[in-house]
Amino acid sequence: MFISANKLMHYSIHATDDKVGGIRDILFDDETHVVRYLVADTNTWLPLSRKVVISPISVTQLDCEDGHVNINMTVDTLKNSPSIDEHKPVSREYEENLFKYFGYGYYWIGPGAWGEFAHPNELVELQRAEEDNNAREKKENHLRACDEVSGYEVRTSNENVGHISDFVIDSNTWSIELLIVDTNNWLPGGKHLALLPTDIQDIDWAAHSVKVGMTDSALLERPEVDTDRLSETGYVEKLLSEI
Repeated sequence: MFISANKLMHYSIHATDDKVGGIRDILFDDETHVVRYLVADTNTWLPLSRKVVISPISVTQLDCEDGHVNINMTVDTLKNSPSIDEHKPVSREYEENLFKYFGYGYYWIGPGAWGEFAHPNELVELQRAEEDNNAREKKENHLRACDEVSGYEVRTSNENVGHISDFVIDSNTWSIELLIVDTNNWLPGGKHLALLPTDIQDIDWAAHSVKVGMTDSALLERPEVDTDRLSETGYVEKLLSEI
């Protein structure tokens, strides 16, 4: 199933014993384009609105009818998970503490999107010594927020052609399959066009821009996206086949 990031950021969160607020943001890896964490809105249920993140490993179901995500933990388990400073990037040390707390295997060990695996629910605690040693190797942080990147200008080889307006996520693997480019601020009438993560050459965080490896005319040849149909069965697959 595919889901829009904009839509997902309005979902509520259901723990095994109660509701625990809603999704406030989505953190993805800018190298692998895989969603690593859902950021919970803690305003209504944690003192001082402490920031809490949820790994897709904990997600058991996305309910698109009612607009909520089910997670396989209790409210207290989530409340007592390692907190994070909202104004600092997520560090590998923090991720190690978080994964140890929940008893997960490390996703950064192995060739797959989720360690040795393609899907987050296959990632289990691994006990082999060599993996523990590899886990201690620190890597550069590549986590970025969808809410931050949404709005970044899109630069082709010859000019700016619009901005990122949404992300399309495969809820099975939690990979970002498409980015949606809104050309309304560049093209009269505007269009929503499909961009592949592999089209991206560079993300300039200082300039708030995304550079893609194509001309503006090549981008305009990409299929136009009906954003109201992104959750429709077969629609995203059709878009991908047309690129």
